[in-house]
Amino acid sequence: MPDTLTTVFRWVDSTSWELDFFGLPHRIPWPQDVDPSVANNDPFEIEHMLRAIGAMGAELTEPWKSFDQAAAHLDELADAIDDSEATEAGELLAQFEQLHPGTSFGLFHRGTVARLEGREDDAIALFRAATEKTPNISAIWNNLGVMHAMRGQRDEACAAFKKSLEITPNDRTALEGLAQLRVLIKLLRDPNDPNSAAFVDVPSFSKMVAQQLQQVVNDPDQLLAQGEHLLQQGFVPELGLQALQRAHALRPDRRAVFGLTAAYRLANQLDQARATIEPYTAQAPQDPEGFFHLAQICNATGDKDGETRALETLLTLDPNAQAPLGIHFGLTQSEHDPKKEQALAKFGEERKSWMAFILASNIARQRGDAPTAVKWAERAHDVAPESEDVLLHYTAALGEARGFEKLVSIIKPKIDSGKFTKRVDWNYAQTLQQMGLTNDAIGVLRKAIAGEVPAEFKASATLMIDAWSGLVAGCGVPLEVHQAGCLQRPVVLVLDDGDGGYVLKAGAKLPAESTFPWRAAAADVQVPLQQGQSGGSAEPRILGAFVVRGANPALKTIDCHLVGLPDGALHFRASQGGRRLQVGWAPTGIQR
Repeated sequence: MPDTLTTVFRWVDSTSWELDFFGLPHRIPWPQDVDPSVANNDPFEIEHMLRAIGAMGAELTEPWKSFDQAAAHLDELADAIDDSEATEAGELLAQFEQLHPGTSFGLFHRGTVARLEGREDDAIALFRAATEKTPNISAIWNNLGVMHAMRGQRDEACAAFKKSLEITPNDRTALEGLAQLRVLIKLLRDPNDPNSAAFVDVPSFSKMVAQQLQQVVNDPDQLLAQGEHLLQQGFVPELGLQALQRAHALRPDRRAVFGLTAAYRLANQLDQARATIEPYTAQAPQDPEGFFHLAQICNATGDKDGETRALETLLTLDPNAQAPLGIHFGLTQSEHDPKKEQALAKFGEERKSWMAFILASNIARQRGDAPTAVKWAERAHDVAPESEDVLLHYTAALGEARGFEKLVSIIKPKIDSGKFTKRVDWNYAQTLQQMGLTNDAIGVLRKAIAGEVPAEFKASATLMIDAWSGLVAGCGVPLEVHQAGCLQRPVVLVLDDGDGGYVLKAGAKLPAESTFPWRAAAADVQVPLQQGQSGGSAEPRILGAFVVRGANPALKTIDCHLVGLPDGALHFRASQGGRRLQVGWAPTGIQR
């Protein structure tokens, strides 16, 4: 509490933007014992002003009286918003606004609550109203920009971030927002130091790139590297094209031809693209990739006959080229036409194309014709018994046909040979597990991760082993995830008497994780969850309950670990005293 008995106040002028935010004048009461310049600090040190307000006595008039009463809720409100407690924040905000109404602070935080509850239209409207009331506050413009960017409203987002920069020229949130929208280019002086970032506009970046290209104007390797990079990043593509043109003029080799052809195609300069690739196909008639580029250009220009000739030449050179085969035979994503299947099988026989047989097998699988799918997969294996792609497909087809004997007699020896990558082990294990042979599948993955293996594969295999062993469970209800890759509403524990704590906060960028304790009331317990908070404007969405088995009630608590993934999946683990527990998921397990 402020020491009002000993505090003496005076009036000072402050430049703080937070006074406008709170609907207060810039001539404010200030403690006599605090340097007046502190009143201009950013962030504003509000505790000094509150101490002075408490000492005003008979001079306490509006708006200081109402603000003093409302300020009692500020700390709790900040904590509720930090913890994404939307309902509690809304209640505290209502109390603040009742005591001290009509502020930009109220509009802004009501917008924040709306965002936490997934009410994006309301959030944008409230942030917009706050900018109209106090147009000189960068933070409000930034929040408005972020909301528009999340919704894919690029022009509106750019306008909001630019307005923020007019007020605060080096505002990092606005700079990062414009960089993500590709209005600015973010450059790191030190790749290992995020704080070394500099932001430049596109014209300035173009000048920098032009100078760099001029320095390597006679080095085709550098020109190719920079041109390909610029096209890949999508920044100043016209300079990327110029770099590739120069590289091609210096040394018109395979890489330069393909790079320049692709650049012309991206720039929709199709005549130049064709004029670049056609001489190469004449000079290198044994290179199938050249004919693929030519087929793409013919397709883009509507030259169907030219596309067909290019594809036929390509498939003569490489009958196993998957994409050209798909184009040549007119395959769709879920193709199931028996006529196309027969045409592919005929092509496979004539050209000894294992890929044609795989595609024919895929068509049979789409129709649910497992025996025919295996027949074509076997023909692919006859043609190319050492092809990893063939082995992967053959394994899957046998699994769907329940061909356990051939899996053991043909596929397993191939895996045991060690000639193939770990994706063959993974595929084989998945097939066994889908056939109900979970213990065998676990054994395959455990053997696959023994010794030196890629870290990413080891992590994925370990997670799968845990899932098959009952040590990891997934939720059967997907989370509500925003298109920007963040959680739309919080994931909340459900208690017998209502909502519990947040385990994943609204707005969290996915993947996100949390750990929390749970009471071990019995050997088997349930951890019920919902997405969204009760009492808000939108009803919470019941997710179900994760079930924990084999707990020891004498130890009183269970350690829970939750991970939310970008695709909306929710994974759960539990342990107790260092011992991992069996877990599962119950869709109707919540009891109020």
